[in-house]
Amino acid sequence: MFKLELGKYRSIVLSIALFLIFDLAVLVLNFVISSQISGDALMVNLAGRQRMLSQRIAKTALQVERRMVEVKPFVNELAELRQASAVFNRTLIAFSQGGTTLSGAGDEVTLARIDDDQVQAILVQASASWSPLVASIGSLSDENLSLEQAEKLARLAETTNLQLLKLMNDLTNRVEQAAASKATTLRMVQVTGISLATINFAVILFHFIGHLRRTDRELERARKETDDILRTTQEGLFLLDPEYNVGSQRSLALSGILGMAVPSGGNFLELLRTGVDSKTLDTAREYLDLLFNHDVKEKLVASVNPLNCVHLLAGQGSGAPEARYLQFSFNRVREGVKVTHLLVTVNDITRRVLLEQELKASEDRARGQLGMLVEIMVVEPAALHQFLRTAVDGLQAINALLRDQADPPGSRNNQVNAIFRQAHRIKGDAAALGMNSLAGTFDQLEDLLSALRERTSVSGEDFLPVVVQIRGLFEQIETIQNAIVRISQVRGITTIEDARPQHDPVVGRLPFVQRWYDFAGQIAARHGNRAEVSYSGIDIGTLPLPLSDTIQTIIHQFLRNAVVHGIEPPAERKAIGKPESGRISIYISQSEDGSIELSFRDDGRGLSVDRIRKAAVAQGRLSAEEAETWDYRRIVGLIFEPGMSSQEVVDTDAGRGAGLDAVRDLVSRFGGHIRIGSTPNEYCHFRIRLTPHPVGKSPLTSGSGGTP
Repeated sequence: MFKLELGKYRSIVLSIALFLIFDLAVLVLNFVISSQISGDALMVNLAGRQRMLSQRIAKTALQVERRMVEVKPFVNELAELRQASAVFNRTLIAFSQGGTTLSGAGDEVTLARIDDDQVQAILVQASASWSPLVASIGSLSDENLSLEQAEKLARLAETTNLQLLKLMNDLTNRVEQAAASKATTLRMVQVTGISLATINFAVILFHFIGHLRRTDRELERARKETDDILRTTQEGLFLLDPEYNVGSQRSLALSGILGMAVPSGGNFLELLRTGVDSKTLDTAREYLDLLFNHDVKEKLVASVNPLNCVHLLAGQGSGAPEARYLQFSFNRVREGVKVTHLLVTVNDITRRVLLEQELKASEDRARGQLGMLVEIMVVEPAALHQFLRTAVDGLQAINALLRDQADPPGSRNNQVNAIFRQAHRIKGDAAALGMNSLAGTFDQLEDLLSALRERTSVSGEDFLPVVVQIRGLFEQIETIQNAIVRISQVRGITTIEDARPQHDPVVGRLPFVQRWYDFAGQIAARHGNRAEVSYSGIDIGTLPLPLSDTIQTIIHQFLRNAVVHGIEPPAERKAIGKPESGRISIYISQSEDGSIELSFRDDGRGLSVDRIRKAAVAQGRLSAEEAETWDYRRIVGLIFEPGMSSQEVVDTDAGRGAGLDAVRDLVSRFGGHIRIGSTPNEYCHFRIRLTPHPVGKSPLTSGSGGTP
């Protein structure tokens, strides 16, 4: 069943239909009344002709009489009389009863009965006057017509003519009045119809303009809302037609996400072609064909979206292309069952993908470090220390080769070979110790070097990957060293380190110990810190005077450094869960051979390698490039250099860089060595061994975190 859905156009359609009905009604009435007026005009003409026929009848009757008197032929006049009488009679009957008669042109015309009482009354009178005359004319004979009959007919015609002439005048006037009345009615109908049609048109126009204004406002509001959405959304949005052309409406962020201008009507696959490989492009085309096929379930193909995470080179202009990871999502737009468009949503997921890759790399590194920890746990410690020393020396030798850029380009192949030999030697040593993780890293370095060997010419820039790999090896060696220190710390506490004697209150009251307590307290008071010093060990007053004085001096320097640089202010310590007072532990023992073991540990900030490195660069001791390549041990060793201090302001207790330099000098004089362990924000631990006989020049034997 046909059902007309007018929707929002219902009122407009109804108004226009009403307008057409008015116009049609006016047209029909106009046609009907015009037809009636046309008929009335014919009536008026025929009524006027009846007056003329009445006069002709009277005239021909008088002509017949005169010709008979003059004894002349009268046949023609008699025939004319009969013809005029027949037409008059026929027309009179048609007026009163309806019927046919002759028009002025001699054509047969049909007249309807005139339904007007006045007209019918006139016609009745006319018929009464006309009947004797028409009967007399009908009784005439051409052969037997006498003069008396002619005279009688002439007198009757004269008499009747006056009556008929008056009646036909009345008839003509009455018919004219009726026609004039109908014409007036027609004008009123026309004016009324046109007025109603005009009013209806005005209503339509007013309603239509109002409707257009409301529609325009709604469209403008909808357009503005759409523009706001497309302008502010952070996603790329656009429509795709079955020919893969991009629609005219798209989000402002789209070009930025794709890294290229997106023209209206541009082909989507052509846009992708500049950033993806041909295989991805072909797969994307096949996937889009599936989406536009309405027989294919959208949810079934969503999981095979080849553009869910696509690597795209964005920015094909003058700048260098930027690698991005983009996610394209597609939703069908249907009209009925037909898929007309695809709504495409684009997101830049580069950061998420890179974070996932970084997380995976971190997991791989963690697994590698765990594996490396397991490997070094089974290596004999002395062999491991020996390997690490030779590995560091070998890497530093490689570094020296890389820094040497004075050689001509032709000799760089010799550099490659020299680096290869060093790397291969270290890799072999690592593999021999079962340190397969480290050996694998050196194997990667050899792959880079092999690639350089095969090149006919090698530039300085070609060594950049090698430099990066060497830096990673330094970090890996440093990680191993830190792990060894931590393991040594655990071992020292639990198994290796000799048990310390119980705290002896008598020792704590020795004069030199009291001086240490007082000295630490004075420094702490000047710097707003709190420090508690504990001592256990021998009475250093029993030692030879030079050795005793040396220990005193070393302890004083360590106390000053610990309280000024290491111990945090009480509020800061409390905030990180430490006791408000810093703890300083001093332990001194003497071996059977007379050597002295001195342990000095505080629970402060520990050594900050970054701070030492920055101070060394700021003081011009290292260049920025050197500072980046130096390992942890070398950087920590800088704290014993003359004038080296990480404190910017010089005061009574610190800032001159002379304390630890003096410690190193004293240790050196007694043939001792210094080992340092430190963990940031946990502790700093110095262990010094002194012998009575001064030997050696450098007292430093360790420079990494953890208790030795």
